[in-house]
Amino acid sequence: MWASYGDKPVLRGLTVNCEAQQITALVGPSGSGKSTILRVAMGLHATDKGFVVVDGEHCEDYTERRWREVRRKMGLVFQNSALFDSLTVLQNVGFFPFYVERQPWRKVRNRAEEILRELGLQDSANKLPNQLSGGMQRRVALARSLVYHPKILLYDEPTTGLDPLNIDIVSDMIVETAERFGVTSIVVSHDLQAITRVADEVIIIGNGIGHSIGPPTALLQSQEPEVLEFTRAWRDQIAHYAEYVNHQPQ
Repeated sequence: MWASYGDKPVLRGLTVNCEAQQITALVGPSGSGKSTILRVAMGLHATDKGFVVVDGEHCEDYTERRWREVRRKMGLVFQNSALFDSLTVLQNVGFFPFYVERQPWRKVRNRAEEILRELGLQDSANKLPNQLSGGMQRRVALARSLVYHPKILLYDEPTTGLDPLNIDIVSDMIVETAERFGVTSIVVSHDLQAITRVADEVIIIGNGIGHSIGPPTALLQSQEPEVLEFTRAWRDQIAHYAEYVNHQPQ
């Protein structure tokens, strides 16, 4: 597919295939087009050329009304959680069906409470977002995305701004959700440590083109120039740590 912002091309003949019920990670430097891929996949940004297939449904030339139906198959977890500060956790989870679709609160509440229980958030239902840790806020954002039983979950930089402990918590959450709900997961991230923890398949995005790498271990084994450039700092960190360990007294 090809996509641009005005006269600035972002995706240049990119092809991305994400296998059902697997976790596919899209990694790459800032400005490489990772988040644009998510926007295109949800019909929020039009392609200049090419098409999108969602759950076997060819979405070329879809109207906004048809795209709304397609989006019900998908849930998006934003990097900053995007929760409403003045609403409780329960109200945040039920926001779209109640405030936007005007469904009865009794029906929405039952579904929201069910999701909170499934994610271990029932004790936080009446708390405000600022009373939760960063990792818990990400979990609430996930609960909001699961309210429609999506087949596909999209994560946009889910570990950005988190400390190492919460990065591990969110990474485990992504894996647990994929296994428990049988969803197809697409994770956009530059956090290679988190990617090695969650991904089944890694695709590096660079210059608007995708390079399929394989499992996360291939990031350290690949000799492709694009991979070596992107993972240099990570490789150096691993090498320095190994050297430090090897020089410790036995």
